[in-house]
Amino acid sequence: MDEYSIETRSKNIFNSKTREYFDEVFSSYQAGNYRSAVVMLWSVVVCDLLFKLEYLIDMCNDEEARRILEELSKFQERNTNSSQWELELIKLVKDKIKFLDISEYENLVHLQKQRHLSAHPIINGKKELYRPNKDTVRALIRNTLDAVLIKPPIYTKKIFDEFINDISEAEPLLIDDQKLNTYLESKYFSRMSTEVESKIFRSLWKLVFKLTNEECNQNREINYRALKLISSRNKSTVVSWVNSEKDYYSSIALNGKPVQFLVCFLSQWSKLYELFTKDAKIIIENCIKSQTKSRCLGWFIKPNLDTHYKDLLEWIESSDNLNLEKDTFREIILISDTLEWELRVNNLASYYYCKSLTYDDADKRFKQALEPLISKYNKENLLVLLERIELNKQVYERRSAKEDHKVVKLRCDEVFGKNYNYQKFPNFQNSLS
Repeated sequence: MDEYSIETRSKNIFNSKTREYFDEVFSSYQAGNYRSAVVMLWSVVVCDLLFKLEYLIDMCNDEEARRILEELSKFQERNTNSSQWELELIKLVKDKIKFLDISEYENLVHLQKQRHLSAHPIINGKKELYRPNKDTVRALIRNTLDAVLIKPPIYTKKIFDEFINDISEAEPLLIDDQKLNTYLESKYFSRMSTEVESKIFRSLWKLVFKLTNEECNQNREINYRALKLISSRNKSTVVSWVNSEKDYYSSIALNGKPVQFLVCFLSQWSKLYELFTKDAKIIIENCIKSQTKSRCLGWFIKPNLDTHYKDLLEWIESSDNLNLEKDTFREIILISDTLEWELRVNNLASYYYCKSLTYDDADKRFKQALEPLISKYNKENLLVLLERIELNKQVYERRSAKEDHKVVKLRCDEVFGKNYNYQKFPNFQNSLS
């Protein structure tokens, strides 16, 4: 079922005059006056593009926009009785400022043809005026809203291309999210409206969660980080962005890295999952069931976070060959910012470490899972860890245990005091010497 709402989308039209003019289009459409709706829609497109060019000149001192208006003025002087300049406007906006991609441009050319058929007395074989049907007009309105009317003037394909090319080239320097935030804030976000950020978010979504070409695969990580950053900057509006275009945001890859990245994103934005179409949910659920890291993060398909914690604990305890990616626990802890969840993740790390099957496995698990979290362990976490260490000689007999467990002992000293009696944990105690 198509959940696209013309009335809802029209509220996002950037220019107030355009919004007022569009009301005439929508009222004609609702009344069944489809010829009138098409004729007016074309006029609204032309006016809106002129408004956008004027905005770019007045607010951004855009020389390219100024040249387009000058070129149109000369075109009109040479063709005083022709409306061909309107199509020329569409072409110039596409070619010069990259406001339209090729599919959007072709849709507008089609709209102009439909406008011509609707506005002129062309009689068919049955001696009837041409009358577009409801579905045709609805599609024309939808394409026009998305391609032109709701876009802010500053948002052009050229700007987005510059944005993604820039962060791709700068990725080696943007080694953490703080540096990325500083870089994007200084170079882009400080000059952008929320509307423009929403458009970049929308375009990044497709690159990260749907497309699988070589360029997208190569830049998926940095594009994902940029998308997360925009999300965190717009916490109050991200849900409404997705809710207003459920079909678009539900159009995702069928499997692989794009879906895995999406599960990671949804682990922190669980409200979005309920907005997806049924087919998208099936894809996501399959990824969670079949891919290890996604299973760790896909709590949002469970009744609640408590159920997810118990499931993970049971899974770790019962698995003999579990191998988590190195950043998995960092992502798991980001699921919730509550102290309760932090302490539960500490227990998960302890169980994972103490289920090591080899010395090398224990070495790796300590560095990846336990050591980054040990400073946050409370009394109950430490007791769980010490009890689990006692049960696995692959953990306490290995060569690196002496140095690794000194880190654990240091935290125990902070929590229990230096005089704590380790009589119940002889294997741990012996591993220190």
